[in-house]
Amino acid sequence: MGSSMIKPFKIILPDNAGLQKKLKKKLSEYDKRVSRLKKKLYRHNPDLSYISIPGLKALITRRLYQRGEVHTQELAQELLEEYGRINSKEFNTAAGVINDYCETGGKKVKKGTGFKTVSS
Repeated sequence: MGSSMIKPFKIILPDNAGLQKKLKKKLSEYDKRVSRLKKKLYRHNPDLSYISIPGLKALITRRLYQRGEVHTQELAQELLEEYGRINSKEFNTAAGVINDYCETGGKKVKKGTGFKTVSS
């Protein structure tokens, strides 16, 4: 799958300190999930855990802190070059969730595991 299926938008780190704190908390949550995935599912190929939905969420969030914004298509292209593939549906889901956190504090994202996708 090419990066052409990636929804192009820009995720911007919120100015709101409360939201930033929330995101930081989410980031450590995602990181924990990724390390669990590494142990369970991707023992033979730990890299794949980075392009799972929790891995992508962690990556997008971390990048937001480093740069203040994330362009979805640019990031997807980088991942494609690095890992040789990307699931655009999962990427769009992860990006949508993080974007929602930045814009609304996670109002659209259903409470709980975070694996549910937002129905549009």
